[in-house]
Amino acid sequence: MASRTRGFTMLATTAALSGALLVGSTVLSGPDNADAAGKPKEPANIGQVKNDVKQYYGDYLDPSGKHHASSTSQWAKQTATEIASARRWLERKLLDGVKNPAIVLDIDDTSELTYGFEADRDFGFDQTAFDNAVNAGEFTAIEPTRELTQWASKHGVKVYFLTGRKENLRAGTVKSLHKNGFPEPKELFLKPLDKPLPWLPCGLTCNTVQYKAGTRAHLEAQGDTVLLSVGDQFSDLEGGHAERLVKLPNPMYYLP
Repeated sequence: MASRTRGFTMLATTAALSGALLVGSTVLSGPDNADAAGKPKEPANIGQVKNDVKQYYGDYLDPSGKHHASSTSQWAKQTATEIASARRWLERKLLDGVKNPAIVLDIDDTSELTYGFEADRDFGFDQTAFDNAVNAGEFTAIEPTRELTQWASKHGVKVYFLTGRKENLRAGTVKSLHKNGFPEPKELFLKPLDKPLPWLPCGLTCNTVQYKAGTRAHLEAQGDTVLLSVGDQFSDLEGGHAERLVKLPNPMYYLP
């Protein structure tokens, strides 16, 4: 996830993205908001969209009434497909003998799943509740992503986590990643609160693309070859400085 400091939640099914983004060999762009005659389209009914999102995740309730995603859902299958393709590509790059290989991953809804948290709140966002959930280690690992990082680490690839979570969540994030079985990262990057990251000219005013692309550029400048950039938002991936972009599905919200 690009950032968890937003003041709104938007279902990405109807979100618009200006421009286009090359992911793998496919050009992706946001949905159009007008019909063939140029007339404005009525937005999708938000109640039905929420139901569609729940179905996509294979929503089910535990005995306490909390929502969970199914491991056999369409979301789970699509995520596994995207990660499997990325791993096969990574394997080929390592066989070619690339120097100083590295991968960069977002955390929320890329490495750890927030679906239950979102669905329990009817897809509305509460920053305090989110911070508490991070610190309590409530988010579970996204299994294909965990397996990718474990495999990469065992094969000499540096694993970096680059998240929109802010610096005050470092301790909870480190604990959660460890609990969920992710390898010790080469470095964990969180958005600074009061001390700018020295490689970012935008300082504390960076938007998501500036922060994430600028940090990948920093890794390249120190000699790493960033082979994969993995995220669930287009803003996780825009700005370059990675050989392959891996967009994981997330219809729960859209973050510019």
